[in-house]
Amino acid sequence: MLAHVRWHVLGCILMVVALGCSTVRDPWQDARIESEVKARLVEEKNANLTRLGVVSRRAVVYLSGTVTSTDEKALAERLAASVPAVSRVVSTLQIRAPST
Repeated sequence: MLAHVRWHVLGCILMVVALGCSTVRDPWQDARIESEVKARLVEEKNANLTRLGVVSRRAVVYLSGTVTSTDEKALAERLAASVPAVSRVVSTLQIRAPST
């Protein structure tokens, strides 16, 4: 009887740990997020945001590269954040005046 109780308790503990630690995640979600962010950056006609780097990991979008103004930086960040499923945007965008 004691062995049966031990197995029952062990089974309950394992189930709680497994359910608490697992999250169902779509393995293609990050690829879709990256594609959508890049598409939105390319579609923007008021700024040239096509050269920015975009990486998504676990629904966090990382933006890198250079822009010509704080307005462009804010626009790129706003466009990335507007994509569904994006949980956060981390920007390392640098502002550099355009060369003449």
